[in-house]
Amino acid sequence: MFYIVETPEQVKRLLIFKKKDSYVEVIQTSDEYHPKLSSPIALYIRPLDQPEGFILPIDHPEGLNIPAEIIEKVLSSFNNKYVYDKKAFLYHFNCKDLKDIQLLNALAIGDTLNLPNPPKIFNHFYNKHRESNQVNRFIPLSKLYERAENNFNYLLPVIESNRNIESWDCWEFYNEVGTEVFFKAEQHGLRVAYQSFIDLFSPQVPDYNIKDNVTYTYYNLYNVTSRPTNAFNSVNYAAIPHKEQHRQAILPQNDLFVEFDFDGYHLRLLSEQIGYELTQESAHKQLAKLYFKKDEISDDEYSAAKQINFQALYGKIPAKYRDLEVFKKIQSFIDDLWDTLQHSGYVEAPISKRRFTSKLEKMNPQKLMNYVMQNLETSRNILILKEVLDFLEDKKTKVALYTYDAILFDFSKEDGKELLETLETLLSQNNLYPVKFKYSKDYCLE
Repeated sequence: MFYIVETPEQVKRLLIFKKKDSYVEVIQTSDEYHPKLSSPIALYIRPLDQPEGFILPIDHPEGLNIPAEIIEKVLSSFNNKYVYDKKAFLYHFNCKDLKDIQLLNALAIGDTLNLPNPPKIFNHFYNKHRESNQVNRFIPLSKLYERAENNFNYLLPVIESNRNIESWDCWEFYNEVGTEVFFKAEQHGLRVAYQSFIDLFSPQVPDYNIKDNVTYTYYNLYNVTSRPTNAFNSVNYAAIPHKEQHRQAILPQNDLFVEFDFDGYHLRLLSEQIGYELTQESAHKQLAKLYFKKDEISDDEYSAAKQINFQALYGKIPAKYRDLEVFKKIQSFIDDLWDTLQHSGYVEAPISKRRFTSKLEKMNPQKLMNYVMQNLETSRNILILKEVLDFLEDKKTKVALYTYDAILFDFSKEDGKELLETLETLLSQNNLYPVKFKYSKDYCLE
């Protein structure tokens, strides 16, 4: 049986399997490079019910390379296409009916899924050509095929044991909406003062995700709460140090950085869940007035209130304040979630409907509440980001970075200050969740 598909006749033979469900893997020029800075050199397809797969060369010196339009036609002929990382796949082929295997695994057991080690020849070439963006073109097609076959054999049980999750209410939210949102949020990148960025952040190999003084981030979506991390090439973009020299190394590509952040975001979301009403005033200050029984709050009292609120958000309600209405409601919310988990075997988070099941490791009432709230925050932000990204699609201003309770925009003055007013309305949902903003010519934003 043939396995390299490189002639029109072989493509026709492959299409015998059209309409079948399949595993699909894009092989890009280098596994180490950000997919934004790489390109596909081959495509592996394995119908789930077939004893072997097929590799289609796209830009490999050993193959009679197949034009992109034929590749796209082949992809569209298959039904459900299971891919290891849907967001990475979208950089090369934006086709329908993609199913994210890592997402299946994360929703099932709340854990990450790593591919098996590749054949030894990969270590040889990657050690020898560590910085090259063409290393996979040096590896024989037969070995690229062998690795893809190994990946399929490892991933097939994950697919088969978790396909029922595709019927869950949360599946479409994450597989379609969430993945698309974070894919779009990665496109713009961050301009950097190159040498300062290299010296301060120590990326493994700068070229892996920096080109023309723009560094590209990568949101990792498969965490237990669905709250994404953002790290690539040994740089944690979700936790950039607040030191001035680090922030000055990150610059806008347009005119200014404008950052909107939500006021007491977690606190407002939790208050909404428990039916405790907050006004437009600072959420932390409102509760500080309760703690200290006064209307004028000092800076020290404000800081102390934030600490109390932080503890409460993690389910650790201080004994001194347990009789306050807000904390009684929080405790009742925690208890109700835990009772639901014990009786039903899972709890559904608001908006996303993600299920937190009794299979999750070392679960307890406080941890469950925190997972649900982190998921609610992320789910709500996904919907907001979708609106924002759609609004900015034909504008010069772009989303530069998302960090949980704040969104950084690369603002162009050509769009006018009216754009910022619209962004404030979209983010706050007409002042339901108040936001404040800062701006600067670098990421200091002070």
